[in-house]
Amino acid sequence: MESRRKAGMGHRQSLEQKRSRKQESNVTVINAQELTQHKEGGRIAACSLAAHSETVRSEVNRLAALAGINIVTGRSGTAPSAVLNLREVDGSMPQVEASFHPAYAPYFASGCIRLSLREEAEDVLELMLAAGSTQRGTIVGVIGSRGGIGVSTLASWLAREMARERETCLLDLDPLSAGIDLLLGLEGAPGLRWSDLAEDSGALVPGRLNAALPSLGALRVLSADPRGGAPRGGGLGVDAIAALSQANEVTVLDIPRSGIDAGTREREWLEWCDVVVLIVGGGLREIQQARRAISLLPGETPLVIVGSGVSGGEAAALAEALDVPQVMPLRRLRTLDQDLSHGVRVGDRTRCATARDVSRIGVICREAV
Repeated sequence: MESRRKAGMGHRQSLEQKRSRKQESNVTVINAQELTQHKEGGRIAACSLAAHSETVRSEVNRLAALAGINIVTGRSGTAPSAVLNLREVDGSMPQVEASFHPAYAPYFASGCIRLSLREEAEDVLELMLAAGSTQRGTIVGVIGSRGGIGVSTLASWLAREMARERETCLLDLDPLSAGIDLLLGLEGAPGLRWSDLAEDSGALVPGRLNAALPSLGALRVLSADPRGGAPRGGGLGVDAIAALSQANEVTVLDIPRSGIDAGTREREWLEWCDVVVLIVGGGLREIQQARRAISLLPGETPLVIVGSGVSGGEAAALAEALDVPQVMPLRRLRTLDQDLSHGVRVGDRTRCATARDVSRIGVICREAV
């Protein structure tokens, strides 16, 4: 049991964090992307299963769904290698033998362990969560150089754009938000909100959490509601990002402006991002605010700058004023308030100028990662 706990410890931590600590202790670390692993649908499998019994396959797939990880299966001896490898053990009771890929020895326990799928299902799930921590989908953060510049609108529209092709989750991280679900017509939809998570002290299991959120097609949404929004900084926001980015191919974060400043607790949310979308204005004071924001954002993270309410020509002039290679235009949808009052959700309009601009921003985000 002790070896199982060792293998499952810290499953909420990212692989990058673990690699950093190992590098500090002079342990040789192999990047997961350097491994030759089986891919399914473009995603690296976290777990493989070699089994001939339908009972074993069904139970392992159920646990994998809870953990929010990909699993590839094959007959005994034929399943490809993954981060966590499970092999059915013959016997009267459904059992598996679990082992991690040797290249992950710096992170997890080595060797094999035999587990009963009936009596030790929680331990199998713990190992899957540990394996899942080595992979996650793309995280896109949307933040504004000032308040009231349209961050929630762009985050919602961009999330819907991403969800046309990939499983996507939208996180409303503004503690003062009235609820981003209002923009998507989901305010009355059943599902968990931030207040529900704050009341539950249990661990956030990726697949279970993702399935419990309100949805719009392939888009899941974790929103504020009248009871409250995301906690200011702290572990719950990070845990939600870690869990939902493991269960989705794309996770879009609506980040409050306080995340720009390095001294704030919200900054940690920004540091999870693979690409940051910064919305800026074109006025004189707004340009000064944008310059400050650009200077404070993490320099190693790809940055997509979006000009709120500007056309293509104005975006080029704004890029010159900010001394950046490119500013993406985002023309304003003048009927937005009227649309929302008549039940037209953000992203429902697909042929307007704003929709075309959001589509181009989505392409740039995908190319930047």
